[in-house]
Amino acid sequence: MLKVFGSPHCPDCVACKAILEKNHVPFEYIDITGSIRALKQFLALRDHSEVYDEVKKEGYIGIPTLVLEDGTIRFDYEEWLKEEKISKTGVVKSGQSCNIDGTGC
Repeated sequence: MLKVFGSPHCPDCVACKAILEKNHVPFEYIDITGSIRALKQFLALRDHSEVYDEVKKEGYIGIPTLVLEDGTIRFDYEEWLKEEKISKTGVVKSGQSCNIDGTGC
C-alpha cells in the first residue's frame, strides 16, 4: 500500500492527501507532526536514504514523501499523480509554503 509522510501544517501535504482521498486511492497517511513515533519513523527513513541528500542540501524537510509499494521514494507527488493518471481536478492548493522564502517543504 502507498504510504504518505506529511503534516497538516504543510500545504503540499494537505493537497496531496485531499487528492488521494478524492480519488479513492488506498494509502496510509503518516502525520509526522502528530506523534514522536511518527516523526522518528520519518527521520529514520530520511536520515538513512540517499534520495534525501539533495532535499536536505536544499534545506527542505522532504514532505510530502510518497513511499510506493515497491519501496520507491517519491517527492514530486504531482508528477506521480500524472504518471498514475490520477485527477487533481477540484482540489485547490492554498498558495502557502513551508519555507521562509516562499518555496517548498
